[in-house]
Order: sequence, then structure tokens, then C-alpha cells
Amino acid sequence: TKKILIDCGPGTLVKLAQAGYKPEDLDYVFITHFHPDHTSDLFPLFMNYRLKDNFEPGSVTKFPTFYGPEGLDKFLSDYSHLTELHAYDGWGKIKVIDYTPVIQLDDFAVKTYKVVHTAFSYATKAYSLRFEVENKVISFSGDTAACSGVENASENADVFVCDTSYPKGKVNTVHLNSAEIGEISTKSKVKKLILDHFYPQYDQDTLVSEVRENYKGEVLKAKDLDTIEL
Repeated sequence: TKKILIDCGPGTLVKLAQAGYKPEDLDYVFITHFHPDHTSDLFPLFMNYRLKDNFEPGSVTKFPTFYGPEGLDKFLSDYSHLTELHAYDGWGKIKVIDYTPVIQLDDFAVKTYKVVHTAFSYATKAYSLRFEVENKVISFSGDTAACSGVENASENADVFVCDTSYPKGKVNTVHLNSAEIGEISTKSKVKKLILDHFYPQYDQDTLVSEVRENYKGEVLKAKDLDTIEL
């Protein structure tokens, strides 16, 4: 069984420990885009491996592979320099690989889809992810507005974990709104929809109700440490 981490925002390392895992248990890390709410614990995660390897040589026997948008290697290098740790460049025990449309890993495949996520008038390099394993599909929207990328990623998904930032009527180029989520999930024939990435100013139960206006399948609100069975 492979252990996969998708995005690494604030508090990820704490939640990883609460779930009973160590960083050394991870096989793969996937980053959907570089915004800090999705990456702020990524360099600390890297430093966990780097420091243990430095002070306890041989204590880490497995290093994960990091996948992400074009420039992930530079992102980590720049972060290392900004924090004056200079621990990233030249070490190389963690592979850092830019996304390709299809990534074949062991007995499963990951398909990546560019999506629209324009924040503060800047078009972010953002992706939706589709994991295909043993005739099952698990899709993650990442942060995205309504676009063909997220529709393709979620097609016939057994589980679709979806950005639920805005209420219906708030049409934009940053995030999906609740009406769009319902429409996309119905069009894509999603079997189970899990809503996440809630903003505190919007009532979650209201957002769920608005999603259900356009989608009649199972809808769940994501909670920390949830276990979802396929």
C-alpha cells in the first residue's frame, strides 16, 4: 500500500502525526499549486528528511518523490535560500519532478489537468489530479474555477474531493461556487462528492444545500482525519 500526500498546507505535519504516520512513511507527495495554504509545510517536510539524514546518517531508508507544477524544484530552492538554511541545493535524495499529463506509478496512474485559478490577476500554475487504481477513480479538484480541466479530472470519479470556496452566484476565475460544483459533479457522473476548502465567512451547511440543488449523489463535508472507503 502506497502512502500519498496531496498538498502540504499549514498544520499538515501535525495532522500526519495525529493520523499515526511519520514523514518517512510517505511514498509520494503531490502539490496542486504553489499558494501558501497548499505548500507552507512542504519545506518543513523536506527538512525533516534533510536533518535526520544529516545528523543520523542511515536512519532514513525511504525518501518520497515530490511531484508538482513546473518550477517545483526552483520553489524549494528559493524557499531554502529565503530562510537562509541552504539545505536544498545539491542534496538530491528526494526526487522532485514536474507534472506530465500521465504519471505511471507502480500499479496506479495519476493524470494531471491544468485548471483556471487566477488570483490577484495572476494566472497560477494549478492542477486537478485524477488517481486511477484497480478500476477506481479518486479525483482532487485543487483550487480551480469552473473549467474543462476539473470536468475531465472528475469524470466518472468514485470519489471527487472538491474546492468549495464560494456560494452560488459568485462567478469568478479563482474558485468554484456551490452551484458549479453540483453541475460539474452531475455532468461528470461523480459517485461520491467530498467538499473541502471552505472559507469561514460562508456557512458550510448552506453551501452543502446549494450543491445538492444540482447534484443528487452522496455529499460529505471533509473533516480532518476522516477515512473514506471506496
